[in-house]
Parts: sequence; C-alpha cells; structure tokens
Amino acid sequence: MGKKGKKEKKVKGAEKTAAKMEKKVSKRSKREEEDLEALIAEFQNLDAKKTQVVETTCPPPSPRLNASLSAHPEKEELILFGGEFFNGKKTYLYNDLFFYNIKKNSWVKAEIPNPPPPRCSHQAEEEEEEDEEGSHSAPMVEPCPRSSAMATARQGKLYLYGGMFEVGDRQFTLNDFYCLDLHKMDQWE
Repeated sequence: MGKKGKKEKKVKGAEKTAAKMEKKVSKRSKREEEDLEALIAEFQNLDAKKTQVVETTCPPPSPRLNASLSAHPEKEELILFGGEFFNGKKTYLYNDLFFYNIKKNSWVKAEIPNPPPPRCSHQAEEEEEEDEEGSHSAPMVEPCPRSSAMATARQGKLYLYGGMFEVGDRQFTLNDFYCLDLHKMDQWE
C-alpha cells in the first residue's frame, strides 16, 4: 500500500470518528431538548396552579371570634372571612376565606390564586418611610389577617371593609376596602 492508500484509510477513519461524534452530539442534544421540554412543561404546570382557585372541603374553621360572616347573594351559603383567636398568651389573626353550604352542612376553604404574603396598609406605610431609594412596594392585593371587619355580599361580589390588626400590644384600626368577585374568585381588588 502506498501513501495514497494510507491517506484514504486515515480519511475514512476520520470520517467514521466524525460520524460517531455527530451521533453522540445528536443524542446529547436530543436528551437536552427532552430535558428542556420537560422543564418547560413543569413550569407551565406550576404557573397554571398559581392561577387556579383551590377549593377544598374541610372541617369547620378553627375557633375564632370577630370573624366576618355574610350570606352569599346567590347561593344558600354563608361566607366567613378572617377573625381572631386568643389562647391566653397570644392573639392569632386570620385572613382565610370559608364557605358554609347550609343544605349540605359542609365547609369549603377557598384559596385565591397568587396572593402576596399577608400585609397590612400600616406595614406598607412603614416600609415606604424606611425605603432610602424612594421606590415603593407593590400594591396590596389581598386583605391582611384581621378581626372585626365589615363584610357584605351583593350582586355576586363580596365586599370587605376595615377591621382590627394587632402587633404585640398595639392595635391598629384598618380602613382599607376590598372586593372579591364570587363568580371568578380569581383575585381581590
């Protein structure tokens, strides 16, 4: 075999090696594509969960006082929001939303999608004062835990006004106003 035959063997060997490498790269890119598609599907699933109203059948709410109770304007249900519980040492405030079906004698807890961490208007004011750069925090979208709020339901909407909020020994009177569309139940306004 001459130089020409050796060169042809080297070229064929290089072509085989290149083909093997191409297969490996192709397999790896397919795996990466599948992994990427799986990640995208997982994130889409998580995003969908953030926008779904979750209603779960539950036992009666924990003992509480000063909760807001209102009749549903279109169904034979009562709507319970918030309230407080004092165990002798500490007061616990709630911002949960329950529906009581009168005919079925059953409770359902509704979780409105994408709520921010519970906050109150006085906390937002304190944060604005402490903020050195002058930027403002995002507006509240969900009522903070409270007791003694006024609630009424009319024309398919639940309206919530004011109430009391406690931090340690200090009590704050709230004068904020919220509305929840009982048909959509997608967000507090």
